[in-house]
Amino acid sequence: MWEWLAFVALGAAVGFAGGYAGIGGAPFLVVGLALLLGYDQHVAQGTVLAVMLGPMSLPAVIVMWDRVKLLKREIFIGVACYAIISYFGAQIAYAMDAKQLQILFGAFLFALGLRYVLKYKSSILNRNNPADIENTPIVAELNPNGPTVLGGVLPFTIPIIVILSCIKGAVGGMFGIGAGVLMVPAFISLCGLHKDDARALSLAILLPPVSIGAALEYEANDGIVWPTALVIFVVYFATNAIGAKLGRKHDTSQFLFWLGALLSAIAAVLIGKHVLP
Repeated sequence: MWEWLAFVALGAAVGFAGGYAGIGGAPFLVVGLALLLGYDQHVAQGTVLAVMLGPMSLPAVIVMWDRVKLLKREIFIGVACYAIISYFGAQIAYAMDAKQLQILFGAFLFALGLRYVLKYKSSILNRNNPADIENTPIVAELNPNGPTVLGGVLPFTIPIIVILSCIKGAVGGMFGIGAGVLMVPAFISLCGLHKDDARALSLAILLPPVSIGAALEYEANDGIVWPTALVIFVVYFATNAIGAKLGRKHDTSQFLFWLGALLSAIAAVLIGKHVLP
């Protein structure tokens, strides 16, 4: 009984946070299953990939449809690249034992969390510069006719979208996560995409069953607990839209800062339990 309540609580918390920040939330689901509920690392990742087979981001996509409809080409490319490449990422995961995979997953979480923390610290330091504030993705005016690109290190072009989507597919299949935690910061920081467009692109890519290739590989190795996946999906689905509505009204940078700090702390625990005597 308590285990099922834990699944409900996990799905609700991550569903809200994922919609609010536009990041999907799969890393937190993996951590919750592996670290808090004792699932094997491969099984935790496979179960989360099974959750992603359902239209888990549909409520948030509906909320952000005004931006999603302007990114149809980019979404199609992202879906195709992620779905194909994630299968090979899953094969890499099963080339490692659970301990090795969890250490590598912990290192990935630490790097991701540190990135969120440093990004927020950087935005605080730049707040005394009015020109910088006017040009940040958070406050810039949206382009009503297409993606809002504010200028970044890389151009927001088809080849760049293909490359970034393939990288995210490989990492997603390997660690059992979606595109959001990588795609949102990558497109904002590297391509200068407005935060609403980055979130819309990320959430829309997660709408089709993009994890099908990776999920089949995990299922072939008995790496999915389907009842758990179903419960988490239903609760996640119900809370995702609430988070998305609030996320469009607020500057989510401070929220991402605390998520980053939490990810880094969790990563330290995951790595420490295997490395420390």
